[in-house]
Amino acid sequence: MKPHEHRRWLAEQAARCMSEYAIDDPVLALRRVLSRQGAPPDRRAWPEPREILAALREYQRLFRGSAQATQLDARRATALDAMRFLASYRPRLVGAVLEGTADAHSPVQLHLHCDEPEAVMGFLQDQGISHQTSERRVQLDPQRSATVPHLSFVADSIEIELWLLPAECERHTPLAGDGRTPIPRAALGALLRQGAES
Repeated sequence: MKPHEHRRWLAEQAARCMSEYAIDDPVLALRRVLSRQGAPPDRRAWPEPREILAALREYQRLFRGSAQATQLDARRATALDAMRFLASYRPRLVGAVLEGTADAHSPVQLHLHCDEPEAVMGFLQDQGISHQTSERRVQLDPQRSATVPHLSFVADSIEIELWLLPAECERHTPLAGDGRTPIPRAALGALLRQGAES
């Protein structure tokens, strides 16, 4: 296989992995593919995240059709409702729902900002929302990472994931899996303006 064909093939395999295993990070999906197939010795032969996302959109167009658009719309509506509900924690939408690649397996992922995670947990309990609690590793900047609380619950048959980040992360966006690129995020106001313009 020629180098450019192998690069495209890796992007397609990573895209398929993202769709089938509900992985929202193209770098993580690529690493999973490389661990199974073996990595090309030259990292320049690895597809960039944008190439994997483009391959994912093509995969969904071919194999998911109109169902994917319907599933995306439902998750965007749920995301807006959740962001209004959690407005005091200054939520930011991240992941496949923001990127436009969400399907039936994709959760709504929100970054919340607070220095007292117990306040969010208490708020959910007061509202009668049962949730699962775990932890996730986040790259705050090129030199620092942190373990943060991760909450999940189901609303309107759609899973919602909350990453409880330090308040400083409202202005300093955490980094994606490559350790260099800020994670794409959007606040409620930006999403509402975007919806009004479309």
